[in-house]
Amino acid sequence: MDRLREWRDGWLGRVVLVLLVASTAAVGSERMFWFWSPGLADHLVVVSVYWLPAAITLWAIARYRVSGWWSLLLATPLYALVTEGVVTPVTYSGGPFVPVFPAWFAFWHGILAFGVLVIGVRQLLMARRWRLLALVATGLGVFWGVWSTTLWLPENVEDPELLADHGGALTVLDPAAFAQYAITFTVVVALGHWLMGFVWPTAFEPGRWSRRIVAGLASLMLVVWTFAVPWALPMFVAYAALQWWGLRRHERTAPTDDLFARLAGRTPAVGLLALAPMAAAAALVYWALWAVGPSHDILRTVMWTTIAVQAVAGGVISIIALRRSGRGRTAAPDGHAVFVDATVG
Repeated sequence: MDRLREWRDGWLGRVVLVLLVASTAAVGSERMFWFWSPGLADHLVVVSVYWLPAAITLWAIARYRVSGWWSLLLATPLYALVTEGVVTPVTYSGGPFVPVFPAWFAFWHGILAFGVLVIGVRQLLMARRWRLLALVATGLGVFWGVWSTTLWLPENVEDPELLADHGGALTVLDPAAFAQYAITFTVVVALGHWLMGFVWPTAFEPGRWSRRIVAGLASLMLVVWTFAVPWALPMFVAYAALQWWGLRRHERTAPTDDLFARLAGRTPAVGLLALAPMAAAAALVYWALWAVGPSHDILRTVMWTTIAVQAVAGGVISIIALRRSGRGRTAAPDGHAVFVDATVG
């Protein structure tokens, strides 16, 4: 047991944890977005770059003692910003003074992928709240099934960038193929959480060289994007500084423990069955919409309404979290839950 604890708390355990978090979050960031790369091999390629935002966000959680829902919302925008501002330059597409992409990604990548699919699901698993977890999984599945239909639009399935990323023509999945796809990546999420239980530390303390490597790689990638998009570097620095400012203000009143201490322990394997409704709901909704055959106008309405709602929600929630950080209202008292007790923090 001592050797296992030593391995878990060492650099190798941290690497495995980062990769598992990256894999789980990438299901929300990529697999639930569209099914343009449905294979497990493609998912491994995604994980090979998604480890960077995962590592930076986990370090921020530990460094600034993120412990509750509102303080987590100060860290999740970093995950989104690194994902779409360092790994890719998409967040800069709207220009330096248009916050639509940062706000939208703060919701999709930050809240949905990292906040809910990683931290929220783990918290509910550790709290043994199976019914609430099944309800959350069902909601995620319904959203997954509805959103996936927007890839049927000609401007999406024939998008040159998606075709280039895919390496060829995209195939719209029929209901049976989509059901298999949803089951596969729900299992990826469940397996990721089960394995996290073996490597989740009570404290996440990356070494000096680990921090240097991560910071150096992120800086190098950001400089590369700046050659293509001149405002990439100042825009990234501005948004990152805003979240850093909020996290620093939170740290002043933060409790002694953080999410690592609060969520440490083996993952209850039986609780993973509560994730099954995610695949079932996604497959059922997709099949129903396939049978109905909504018009392209309806699908466009669904797509743009979803983007607009998420962008507004992402921006508003981020602003509220920043405002609360200066009032000592982002810290959850020692021992309190992240999501189960919604009144905390």
